Amino acid sequence: MMRISDLSGISFALILATALVACGIVSNETADVGEMSRHTIEHQGLEREYFIYLPPGYESGGELPVVFFLHGFGGTATGSEAETTNGLNRYAANYGYVMVYPQGAWFMSDGSSGERWEVTSWNFVSGTLDEGPEGPLCAPDAVKYPCPPDCGDCSRCAWTSCRDDLGFLEKLFETVATDLNVNRDRYYLSGFSNGSMMTQYVGCMASNWLAAVALVGGRIVRGYQCAPTKALPVLQVNGARDEVVPNDGRVSADGYFYASTNATKLEWNKGTGCTTEPEPWSNEMTENHGLQCSATCAGTNQESIDCLWPDGDHHWPGYPAGHGTDGYCVSALQQASMPEQTLCVEPDTDVDVWGSRLMFDFFDSHKQQEYGDDT
Repeated sequence: MMRISDLSGISFALILATALVACGIVSNETADVGEMSRHTIEHQGLEREYFIYLPPGYESGGELPVVFFLHGFGGTATGSEAETTNGLNRYAANYGYVMVYPQGAWFMSDGSSGERWEVTSWNFVSGTLDEGPEGPLCAPDAVKYPCPPDCGDCSRCAWTSCRDDLGFLEKLFETVATDLNVNRDRYYLSGFSNGSMMTQYVGCMASNWLAAVALVGGRIVRGYQCAPTKALPVLQVNGARDEVVPNDGRVSADGYFYASTNATKLEWNKGTGCTTEPEPWSNEMTENHGLQCSATCAGTNQESIDCLWPDGDHHWPGYPAGHGTDGYCVSALQQASMPEQTLCVEPDTDVDVWGSRLMFDFFDSHKQQEYGDDT
């Protein structure tokens, strides 16, 4: 999730779309193996943008699994791949997954430093509310974020778009199933920060589409914990030092309240029908990196794993801060859509991002067809 206070050190260069055309950088509506490509669909009268990565082996004829990955607040579809996760596509290539990166709704605003920036977000359940079942969604002195124009008059605690992002993503699920050679029974959803919040919401409201979800660095606001309508495995990974979306439900650094990982797990298990008590859980990767994990209904299609990264803050697990703008950027492929956004730096391929491997290992362990399709 990006906050205005994070923007002061980021310089946004104005890059003209005509220059992109002159350099041969244009939208590519053909998905090529080993490359990212740009695509659009219309939803509720709006053109919505998404990006596809096809791994080597896609043309071999077999149907491949798909991960839909959602960027955080202030981030972008291509920035989440290049900088937030430091090259998620290289792990998708190794594991044999198609990647789809949707772009959340956005608008231009002026940050606290006076620099213009793209405010991007996903509209999960809280919408424009100030109060919830468990009390206020933000503190009286909470930072007030720019109001998305599509929301009209925003409430004090509102900061997300009011667009129908659930409908957009469901339409995207259908489009990918039609346009690509993919395994419809192996759709996975993940995201970081606000993207993780939206992942949780979609997992509850459209669970029939999904084989498993991974929530990283984000959960729905307190009081709106939700449950899927079928057995749906979930992995949670959060940093113990995260003050943007604290793992234990305490107020965030900017004055907002999010559900704790424990409250999220308890409500989720009601929907999946898991009734076991949490037990310690680990594998070689979590042990090597000091994660503290517990699981309920381990090894089943009701599995819920909750991992705490003791040294982690609000960044993708296994990759420290300081890489470019940390994802508040676009690649050349998305630059024509967001010409005022800065260009991403290339991923540092010398770094092994264990958080990405943890996510793909989890998804690999849950193949929906093993349990039967509950759609």
